[in-house]
Amino acid sequence: MMENIDKAKFELIDNNNYLIDTYDFSGKPVSFFRDGLNRFKKNKSSVVAFIIISILLFFILVGPFMRNYQFVVEEPGMAPVFDYLPARVRFLENVGILNGRSVISNRPASYLNNLPQGIVVRRFNRRVEAGVEIMDAEVNYYLYREHILRETVQSNWSHERVQLALDRGALIEIVNINPNNTYDVRIDWFVFAFGETADNVYFWFGTDMVGADLFTVLFTGARVSMVLAIAVTLINIVIGILIGSVIGYYGGKADIIFERVVDVLAGIPFLTVITLLILAMGNSVGIIILAFCATGWIGAYSTTRIQTYRFKNREFVLAARTYGASDTRIIFKHILPNAMGFLITAFALAIPAFLLTEATFSFLGIIEYRNVTGIGQLLAQGQAVMPRHGHLVLFPALFIALMMLMFNLFSNGLRDAFNPSLRGVEE
Repeated sequence: MMENIDKAKFELIDNNNYLIDTYDFSGKPVSFFRDGLNRFKKNKSSVVAFIIISILLFFILVGPFMRNYQFVVEEPGMAPVFDYLPARVRFLENVGILNGRSVISNRPASYLNNLPQGIVVRRFNRRVEAGVEIMDAEVNYYLYREHILRETVQSNWSHERVQLALDRGALIEIVNINPNNTYDVRIDWFVFAFGETADNVYFWFGTDMVGADLFTVLFTGARVSMVLAIAVTLINIVIGILIGSVIGYYGGKADIIFERVVDVLAGIPFLTVITLLILAMGNSVGIIILAFCATGWIGAYSTTRIQTYRFKNREFVLAARTYGASDTRIIFKHILPNAMGFLITAFALAIPAFLLTEATFSFLGIIEYRNVTGIGQLLAQGQAVMPRHGHLVLFPALFIALMMLMFNLFSNGLRDAFNPSLRGVEE
């Protein structure tokens, strides 16, 4: 039963007016990588990690060329004269860090009192032994070493070398002329080697056991390690992606059989692999790459295989297959881009993992390079002279620690940035 409704309560609509929803398409489309970059920049810790990694890479590339000290070649059998100098950096020495100071122990008070002014910074731990006052002292080790070297007589120098010392202004005294036309001399080694007095010589990381600049040695070794890390990681990633995508896409018996092969290879200790290869084929760079690639691709393979299994039956893949797309196009156009976040993370994490492993085996003496001292070798050398010469351990260990930490933070940012499921999601 219809009720009577007052027509005055209704408002007639003008049929000539239309309400149309409008959309603003003026913005530019955002690509997958641009969207990932935008989200990466919002991760402050990853951005800081990227900056620190960039600084370290700069020193790896340029660092060995930043120190142009020209050392004089020593006579055969002569001990190094600049060994174990502590770290010293201009400006920082004025605030009490990296100031080139070291401690000398068990020195008679009379000996310390006779040292030139400016060498002894602080005396401590005074005691009397056998009626002689003994103490320890903190000294400017550069000036102390210069004083010791100036007081030492160098024997049997040739006329040419004495003339070179004279030309450089380093000759202090000709003590004796020998019958065989050689000279016993006293020289200023700092002026002879660098053209500078000890006051103006700065080794930013100190020197090692043979008097080489640790800053140059460290980043020269790091350059070799980084090149190997990138090469090994690229090879492993390529092999892993190719095999993992094919096995994961087709599956079936091939997957079952290959998984058993991978299980066998993964069960072989890496120490066994690298030791046998080095013993059989030598300790060259090519053999080291071969050792790290022999089983190193398994991680990338497993990641790619799992991601391929994850996406191969999704609707967009079925749609592509329905439209007649080839298997190759489906794998590389539709599946792998969705796994890119995981693969980029695997790549970023593989580099510090290689650096740590390489440093470990270098520390153990298994990996050695010609004419280059690896980071692990520096740590082994420094461990033998701890704690007196702690800078030999401090700077290589700090480098490894920074690389590991920063690459982990960086890779975490990449993983989140290139995760397709987070595309367009605002935090």
